[in-house]
Amino acid sequence: MSYKYVGILEEDIAEYWDISEHKNKPILVYDDRKQHVIDSHLQDFGTKEEIDKIYDELNNIIKRPDYVFYNKTTKGLEYYKKINDDICVAIRINSGKVLKVKSWYPVKPIKISNRKKKDEAIHYNIE
Repeated sequence: MSYKYVGILEEDIAEYWDISEHKNKPILVYDDRKQHVIDSHLQDFGTKEEIDKIYDELNNIIKRPDYVFYNKTTKGLEYYKKINDDICVAIRINSGKVLKVKSWYPVKPIKISNRKKKDEAIHYNIE
């Protein structure tokens, strides 16, 4: 199965969420994930072209997120970035040598607002 490198888990994010054993691990997206997003989120995106557009932006989202949240229930990181719509990229945290993109999908601004209200997200000020 082929994959694309989209970034690393930055040290500050890993330490903030107390998952420093995963710092600097590469984050990969495997080719089956695009079909998963088409199957699960096509209606949310509207077109396959929009899904492809976000796929092409995964590096940018991981490198320059607006917010990052660690979901303790699913043991995954959620990277949020405003690209036309607010987008969430879900990253699976596991004990392997790499971290994997699980999915990406649009989210409503209220989801990010709720994370911020609970002080559950790291905010990145991107200039």
